[in-house]
Amino acid sequence: MSRNTAGKKSGFGYSIRMFLLLAELLAAALFLWGNDVYSLSATTPEFKWENYKTIAHALGGIGDKTYLNSKESFLSSYQMGCRLFEVDLTRTSDGVWVCRHSWNQSLGQWEGDEKNVLSSQEFLSRPIYGKYTPMTFEDLLVLLSDYPDAFVMLDSKQYSVRNYQKTLEDYADYMELAQDAGVPEVMGQIIPEIYNQAMFAGTALLYNFPGYIYSLWQEYSTDDLTEIAAFCKEKNIQAATVYYKYWSEDVQKIFDKQGIRLYIYTVNDLKESQDYMQEGAAGVCSDYLRDTDFE
Repeated sequence: MSRNTAGKKSGFGYSIRMFLLLAELLAAALFLWGNDVYSLSATTPEFKWENYKTIAHALGGIGDKTYLNSKESFLSSYQMGCRLFEVDLTRTSDGVWVCRHSWNQSLGQWEGDEKNVLSSQEFLSRPIYGKYTPMTFEDLLVLLSDYPDAFVMLDSKQYSVRNYQKTLEDYADYMELAQDAGVPEVMGQIIPEIYNQAMFAGTALLYNFPGYIYSLWQEYSTDDLTEIAAFCKEKNIQAATVYYKYWSEDVQKIFDKQGIRLYIYTVNDLKESQDYMQEGAAGVCSDYLRDTDFE
């Protein structure tokens, strides 16, 4: 069972929330005015996007199983040379952050195909597909502390621009989890995946993360894409990811013009991945492909 419990509050967490309460209005105003307070570096010497051609989707697939977000997924992908991962986060019925894409599919954790939001105890006591170890986010943070050269992108699925406050609260939770687990340094291995400009403001307020990636999760107009690419350039967000159905040479050119690296998801065919890269893509988010496949 994870050390985290729903509703647990530490002095560190209280201090963060007091800080957010005092800073929120000023921070939002400064962001909207384009103040340089948000012109933060999106990378550190320890992390460079050009070092990665692949991102392990949901920590990586095993056999014919995907969306596992399991301990074995991470360890297997790492052993195969992966150092950049993507993980899905959601909450259990009792409010614990866990590594899971959604509660819409059972993944072998309950009978039938109906949606079912498990409690943390239920989630952790039921192996995924009967054999893979489910993890709380705190479990993953602790695991990361043993693999300091691994970086993990957080897919928190906050699509609404009205979720600025929720972004602040969620990332404050993540920092509190790392602090309570005794591994605050692993926040330097976390890459926020953002879906709108407000999310960047929410994450940048709390921590100078080693990198950011802008997720193009739907189909956008040319004007929207041009604005997003310009925003990424302005805020030093050096990478974006686009669903393969929405990628095109024209989309690629918009981001190339701003020097933004574009990753295509989810792609599991090597030849297809190579074709994308020949057209200018930086790499792919994949269940199975790893950087060593492109050597």
